[in-house]
Amino acid sequence: MRKTNTQALGEAIKEVMRLNGVDEKIDEYKLIRSWEKTVGPLISKHTVEIYISGKTLFVKVDSSPLKQELLYSRTKLMEDLNQQVGKTVIEEIVLK
Repeated sequence: MRKTNTQALGEAIKEVMRLNGVDEKIDEYKLIRSWEKTVGPLISKHTVEIYISGKTLFVKVDSSPLKQELLYSRTKLMEDLNQQVGKTVIEEIVLK
C-alpha cells in the first residue's frame, strides 16, 4: 500500500502563505485599514502617513496638539488596533 500525504487545499494555501510571510503582510494591511474605524474620521483626516515596519506602527499627523493627544492614548490605541485584526500585529506606535 502506498502512503499519501494529503492535505486540504485551503490548509496548503495557508501554509504556503505563512512560510512566505504573506499572512503577516495581510494582517498589517488589515490593521492599517482599520485606522479610521479605530480613531474616527477627524483624526483619520489629519493622518498624513501610516505604515508598519517590524512590529512598530508609524503614524504622521499634521497637528501637534493631535500628536500630543495620541501620545497619551497610545497604549489603548495599540490594543484597539490589534483587536481589530484579532492578533498582535504591532507592539509599539511611533508618532511623528
